[in-house]
Amino acid sequence: MKKWILCFTAMLMVLMTGLAHAGTVDLPQTGQTICYNTLGTVIPCPRTGQDGEIQAGVDWPEPRFTINDDTTITDNLTGLVWASDGNIMPNRDLGWDIDGTLNDGYVTWQHALDYVAKLNAENYLGHSDWRLPNVNEFESLSNNEEVDLTPWLESEGFTNVQPYSYWSSTTHAYHRVYAWFFIIWCSSVNADNKDYPNGCVWPVRAGQCGLSNHSAICLPQTGQKKCFNESGREISCTGTGQDGEIQAGVAWPTQRFTDKGNTVIDNLTGLMWTKNANLPRGPKNWQEALDYVKRMNAGIYDNFGYTDWRLPNRNEIQSLTDYSVYHPALPVGHPFTHVQVQAYDYWSSTSTPFYTYFAWFVSMSSGGEAFMKKSVNYYIWPVRAGLAGSLDN
Repeated sequence: MKKWILCFTAMLMVLMTGLAHAGTVDLPQTGQTICYNTLGTVIPCPRTGQDGEIQAGVDWPEPRFTINDDTTITDNLTGLVWASDGNIMPNRDLGWDIDGTLNDGYVTWQHALDYVAKLNAENYLGHSDWRLPNVNEFESLSNNEEVDLTPWLESEGFTNVQPYSYWSSTTHAYHRVYAWFFIIWCSSVNADNKDYPNGCVWPVRAGQCGLSNHSAICLPQTGQKKCFNESGREISCTGTGQDGEIQAGVAWPTQRFTDKGNTVIDNLTGLMWTKNANLPRGPKNWQEALDYVKRMNAGIYDNFGYTDWRLPNRNEIQSLTDYSVYHPALPVGHPFTHVQVQAYDYWSSTSTPFYTYFAWFVSMSSGGEAFMKKSVNYYIWPVRAGLAGSLDN
């Protein structure tokens, strides 16, 4: 019950709140291979249009993780190198955590940043380039086939993985007294007040293209380039360890989008989106959203000359987010029309594995993601293609 309350509360918080070639980065698969109907019952995947059928994105490497000699663990999908201990503070530095419940590892956001700086000053595990992960880096740990990420991650060699929230280094663009955090149990990215001792610390290092061992993909930057204190005031980024200072990940193309008339190419991912972000002129429930895209491909609705549109999976719809802006949380100067931003949300094709009658959605107001019953009405934003070089740009 506590898990459900935490995830649901965080979800409500979200609701209230030079030209590169196509495909600078490739998005990974979400991990989902099973399909479910609106009641949450497992169904055959063919012709559903669900994430479990299409499985768009780069295959995960096998093995997904490698345990290194220094006890760190490399994610072979992203190249990120994580501390194997998911809650270092209580065992390594007993008495350091005086926030909330003493010595449980849950601290305020600034103390999370301070603790990573402490690890670097002490050359933790032989490294001094640790950072608090940004929101994209944390989300890369999601596995949409797993009911609970905790046992899956621990089966891969991690220890002391906490089921609840971990602070990211990324500030919420609208509520700047908030920072984004990652809930391990339900693999959800949401936000909380920086002054609340509600997040653990899980440091990461490496992971940028060309700076680490070979990886299947390279993560993009979040878009955040400024830094803010716990009161929400903009401050100098130097020495903060915040996302705005480090800007880990692949830089976005100078021209992020190419307007093709009725469609738009994202030059970061290679994905082609409909320019109109509200084609059906109103929200639909999840099955209606999947059916609408099928009718586009069948020529019943305008398909703009393509018959391979799909409802985007969780990774694809989230890839549009610019975490430096809000209303909408899309890069400034984007060419899209009819984007629904006033607490309106967009369906993904990805079901939640823990409540299979729910599916993931993204808020274009804040960029936050959450899950809701498939019977609820949200908006539809079709996508197609997506692997680097797959579009003539």
